[in-house]
Amino acid sequence: MKSRTNHKTDSDKIARLSTDDISLRKYKDTAQAQLDYLIKFMGEHDKRDTLFRYAVKSSFHEDGEDEHMWTQVYEFKDNYFIGTLTNEPSTLKKIRYGDTVKIFRQDVEDWLLQDFLTNTEVGGFSRQYIRGKAK
Repeated sequence: MKSRTNHKTDSDKIARLSTDDISLRKYKDTAQAQLDYLIKFMGEHDKRDTLFRYAVKSSFHEDGEDEHMWTQVYEFKDNYFIGTLTNEPSTLKKIRYGDTVKIFRQDVEDWLLQDFLTNTEVGGFSRQYIRGKAK
């Protein structure tokens, strides 16, 4: 993952992981098993409320390339999320940071709910693991 800034931080590093990484599959299973929590929470709160931020991680495919990136989501309907891509793709060319995207429920690999009122987070199951693999 790459940010729009020119200075490198830990979150700018790219983790190159095998598609059959067992740990990542387990994190996705956990995220999927608990995804109803995020969906319910989003449904109970005003989407314009800046006290909360919702994000999902999914894979984007283009010309045989895959990148796993975060999308800040603001709506869930008809079994998919709508949001704004919050990563700048490293190899993909047809999608950019800030693009509006649709993520189907079954494609969610991880999710994150940030509560700025209590300064807490829920989700982010794979974040620590991936940060440890980033270079």
